[in-house]
Amino acid sequence: MQDLVVEPARIIAVLRRRIEELTYENAVLSAAVDQQRDEINELRGTSGAGDHPR
Repeated sequence: MQDLVVEPARIIAVLRRRIEELTYENAVLSAAVDQQRDEINELRGTSGAGDHPR
């Protein structure tokens, strides 16, 4: 079986792109969670102030 040879610079570039994608996805999901939490608090009649740290 032949060894797979990949340039380290290409591996690093792919990993950096994936980190950027995951960072963006995390920000979007975090904002969605905050929005849902605020909507729940509004439905419960609470102000939401101090309910979650930022």
